Amino acid sequence: MRQKINHWEDILDKLHDSKPENKKVDAEEDADFSNAFRIKEMLKQVFLFDSFDKKAAKIRIDEELKLSLKVKSMNPFNLLFIRAAVVLVAVLSGALIQSVISNYYKTTGYTELSVPLGQMAQIKLPDGTKAWLNSGTTFRYPTDFEKSSREVYLNGEAFFDVAKDKSKPFVINAKNFSVTVLGTSFNLTAYSDDENSNVTLVEGSILLENTDKKWSKRLSPGQAATINSNSEEAQVASVNTDFYTTWKEGKVVFKAEPFELICKKLERWYNVDIVFNDPSLKQLEFSGTFLKYKPIEQVLRSICIMNDQIDFSSENKIDQKNKIVIKRKPNI
Repeated sequence: MRQKINHWEDILDKLHDSKPENKKVDAEEDADFSNAFRIKEMLKQVFLFDSFDKKAAKIRIDEELKLSLKVKSMNPFNLLFIRAAVVLVAVLSGALIQSVISNYYKTTGYTELSVPLGQMAQIKLPDGTKAWLNSGTTFRYPTDFEKSSREVYLNGEAFFDVAKDKSKPFVINAKNFSVTVLGTSFNLTAYSDDENSNVTLVEGSILLENTDKKWSKRLSPGQAATINSNSEEAQVASVNTDFYTTWKEGKVVFKAEPFELICKKLERWYNVDIVFNDPSLKQLEFSGTFLKYKPIEQVLRSICIMNDQIDFSSENKIDQKNKIVIKRKPNI
């Protein structure tokens, strides 16, 4: 009996430190070792979670058992080993099946953050990524990122400082395109009611793709891409990134920008309605910097100084947004 126990202990030792083709075994041990090695290989397949084929594994185990039962003289230790292996396969398979079912039906919880007009917000995501959200922005993100990816959704403007994780790309879904990064910092403006969206890369590398994968663009630091929602085209150019990121510091910078777009930014920040009584004023261009926490009247007076054609009036309303009318100054 002791000799038989040593016989199987030797086989188990060989299974742990060698492959059969590299290990010398005598004729007496050869059949038992080969059979044990095949069972070991089948057990290893159980742990290959992504490629585990339960049906194929069962067929292979059944074939091995049939072959083993054909042997005229079945060693009791051999039979015990095979039975233990089959039980172990069944237990592990059951555990894996339960795991697959649990993961399949597990629903990912999401958190949605809406930043009121006239305010900003800063949050830290579960993976360590930091996000600064501008006025009027809606941001949706999972409470716990999945194993294979980090996927979020943005309607508005945000600056991201993405935590590096090469195994899990960080994907931001906007209205008609997505941004994929591994670890970088960049600014993304993608309000659903704007004609153009903008992505500005400060450092790292990002990949832009439209929803139907018709085009893709890879940006380098110091580049910005403008995406038109109608044509769904992306134009890339080298820029001064400060122009696109200083809003985090409470500043708004505009350079040769149409007055209409400037007023749209003012509407979001000050939570007001701005209308033009003369449409031709919308196309006037201005450059400048103003602090977000200054009264809107002060900002507009500064613009009026830049162009003496412009004037404005304010209408304060109860339980409604205040209204500002941009008008042409009458000729004197």
